[in-house]
Amino acid sequence: MMQEGKRILLAESVRQRMIELEGGTPKIPEDGYHGEYLIDVAKEIRDKGLRDIEEIKEYTVNYFITRQKETLHRFGVVFDNWIRESEIYKKGYITKVLNVLEEQNYTYSKGDALWFKATAFGDSDDRVIITSDGRYTYLLTDIAYHLDKIKRKYDRLINIWGPDHHGRIRGLIGGVVALQYPEDIIDIIIVQEVKLKKGGQLVSMSKRAGTFEKLEELLEQIPKDVVRFFMLMRSNSQHLDFDLDLALKESEENPVYYVQYAYARIRSIMRLSKEKGFKDTSTCDVSLIKEDEEITLVKNILKFPEVLEDTTRNLEPYHVAYYLIDLARAFHYFYQKHRVVSEDRKLTEARLELIKKTAETLKSGLEILGISCPERM
Repeated sequence: MMQEGKRILLAESVRQRMIELEGGTPKIPEDGYHGEYLIDVAKEIRDKGLRDIEEIKEYTVNYFITRQKETLHRFGVVFDNWIRESEIYKKGYITKVLNVLEEQNYTYSKGDALWFKATAFGDSDDRVIITSDGRYTYLLTDIAYHLDKIKRKYDRLINIWGPDHHGRIRGLIGGVVALQYPEDIIDIIIVQEVKLKKGGQLVSMSKRAGTFEKLEELLEQIPKDVVRFFMLMRSNSQHLDFDLDLALKESEENPVYYVQYAYARIRSIMRLSKEKGFKDTSTCDVSLIKEDEEITLVKNILKFPEVLEDTTRNLEPYHVAYYLIDLARAFHYFYQKHRVVSEDRKLTEARLELIKKTAETLKSGLEILGISCPERM
């Protein structure tokens, strides 16, 4: 949710860009948004004849929300529910939160502001929830937003935040607990920054300055599968230097293609085996699987449930990404050493069953990550 004060700053920044388009000198607020990406929306608003700051604000917010939805959809991310801060107000959750906090004696006035006793819940400081000029802070609206999710019958609230929000964790958790809900209902994941690297150099990114690569621009250059896989190849606690040069390579050096090649190669072998009359291999003699490379592949397949357990327990999907790379490596190594379809019919059936299970596992893992499984490459 974007706070009202930020929306006003955004609208004023756009209005100044409209002045610039008409030949005037823009005076964008110092803490406003200075990027040239606002010029496109300023042109649209100007062409529609909108002048009132409220109209500009509403159009601008809708403009960026629509763009965000479209970009996320291209990226394979679809939210079932989008909600604005204004809806939280209309539902009365701000008032409900304030009433409960006051009833529980978790608020006090100081310097004409209303404070939440966040230190009672392990925070380093108490937090302002209503400023001296009557504005609601992020903390208050965030607590109310989580109350809305609880009222919609969700019993696990997972938040994904950037590193600059780390100091807000205890305040929000404290607010939820103050509303008399258990602390373990909420999980807050801090994800470190993604930095783009090209030609060995980092690409500068700054939203307000406008010197950043937007996800939609990245998706125009690099396939969705590659972007998703690269994003998922790191722990939440690790910074990611997104290597644009490597992402653009359509070879086995690129880890997502390396995994997809393994799946596509197996599918190719399976098609060949059918042409040679091999169909149902489920009753094969598995005792024939005994070469070191075969056993390594079997062990990798059997690790999959454990990997999924680690992933769901820790909310860390990078486990799946690296598991798939290891499984693909085990298959490629096996394939280099041994023929699958040979004159030995029983051994062929056993190896076909082995690679079939490998393909099923690769496909399951890729689907979990939202990445395609091409039959041919």
